[in-house]
Amino acid sequence: MFGKKEQEKPMEVSAPSRTAGNSSQIRTLISEGCKFEGNLFSPGSTRIDGIVKGNLAGESGLIIGDKGTIEGDIHSIEVTIYGYVKGNVKADKLEVKKGGKIYGDISINQLAMEPGAVFIGHCKMNEPTASKNEAFDLPKEQKKEEVKVQAK
Repeated sequence: MFGKKEQEKPMEVSAPSRTAGNSSQIRTLISEGCKFEGNLFSPGSTRIDGIVKGNLAGESGLIIGDKGTIEGDIHSIEVTIYGYVKGNVKADKLEVKKGGKIYGDISINQLAMEPGAVFIGHCKMNEPTASKNEAFDLPKEQKKEEVKVQAK
C-alpha cells in the first residue's frame, strides 16, 4: 500500500489508425499542439501532428497527420499527407489522403491521391531528380573559403 512504488514502464506511443500501411515504427513525433521552427532531419520514420515552419528531410517515411501543418519543403523517401503542406515535396512515393492538402510543386516517382485530397501546383513524375538516392539529400554545408592574398 504505502511505500511500494510500481515499476515505471516505458511509455509506448501508438500511432492513430490513419497511418501509412507500410511505414515502420514511428521514431520521431511532433505531437498536436507543438510548434517547431527550423529545418528538421530525421533518419527514421517521422510523424507530424503539430506545426512545423521549416524544411523537413528524412531517410525513411514521413507522415503528416490530420492536424499536421508544414510550411516548408519536404524531402523524404515516402511521404503520406493527411494534413496541410505549403511547400514543395520531393519523394519517391507520395500519398495524399482524404482531407490532405498540398500547395506547392511535387517531384515524385509514385503518386496516390484519394478522393477529397487537394493538390495545387505542378507535378514532375519519374524524373531523375526524384530518385531514391537524391530524395533525402540535404543542402551541402558551405565551407568558408580561405582567401589568400599575395603581396607584391
